[in-house]
Amino acid sequence: RGLPPAARLYTVEVDPHHAAVAEKVIRLAGFDEQTVELIVGPSEEVIPRLREKYGLMKADFIFMDHWKRCYLRDLQLLESHQLLAEGATVLADNVLFPGAPHFLQYAKTCGKYRCKVHRASLEY
Repeated sequence: RGLPPAARLYTVEVDPHHAAVAEKVIRLAGFDEQTVELIVGPSEEVIPRLREKYGLMKADFIFMDHWKRCYLRDLQLLESHQLLAEGATVLADNVLFPGAPHFLQYAKTCGKYRCKVHRASLEY
C-alpha cells in the first residue's frame, strides 16, 4: 500500500504455476491489474519488451530475487534498454550467499552505482 497514486508495480515470474499462485495473492491483497501487473516469462525476454508491450518508461525501484546467475545479465538489460530512472534503487537479494559475485563486482566497480551490502543473519 506504499505505492504513490498512479504508480504501477510490475513483477516477472518465469514459472506459470508460481505465477498463478502469485496472481491470486496479489488480488487477495487488494491490488488490481492497473496497479500490479504480473508478467509471465523469462526475464531476458520480458525486460526488452517492458517499454513497448507494457508501457514502462523508467523504473524507480528494482528488486531482484530470482536466479542469482541472472542478476548481472538482467541489470545490464535494464541499462541497455534505458529502463532505470535517474537515482533508481536496485535491491538484489542473496548476493553473498548463495551469491552473485559477477553482479556484485560490476555494481561496485562500474561507476554507475553506490553499492551497499546489508548482511542478515536470518533469512526467514
